[in-house]
Amino acid sequence: MPQETTNRRRAPRIEVFAQAELQGQDVRIMEVRNLSAGGIYLVGTREEYPDLVPGVDLDMVVFGTEEGLGDDPDFNISCQARIIRVDDGNPGKRPPGFGATIDPVDEDNRERLNKLLMRADHIRVGDPRR
Repeated sequence: MPQETTNRRRAPRIEVFAQAELQGQDVRIMEVRNLSAGGIYLVGTREEYPDLVPGVDLDMVVFGTEEGLGDDPDFNISCQARIIRVDDGNPGKRPPGFGATIDPVDEDNRERLNKLLMRADHIRVGDPRR
């Protein structure tokens, strides 16, 4: 009997042109591979970011852009993040990185996140219609 698979994500992942500024002892800028209303995938390796382990909480600002355009302040989203997984990647499919939950700090930032996701929604990762 085939094994049934389920997607535990609450919202679809959307590929975006974005970077994230992680704030803490050191400010770090990381590439964002994809984003959803409740999560983010940050590109990097365990060796580059040894302190990013499951359970670590971070203050983060996501800087979203549109392809061919520069930073748009309307898409700067301040949020709280928590690392939930470290991924060694899959050659040819996805780079190594870190999965994290995100929670915008207020309603204004939540609305900015929603706008960024709506503008980038034409490129969905794992969309069965592709």
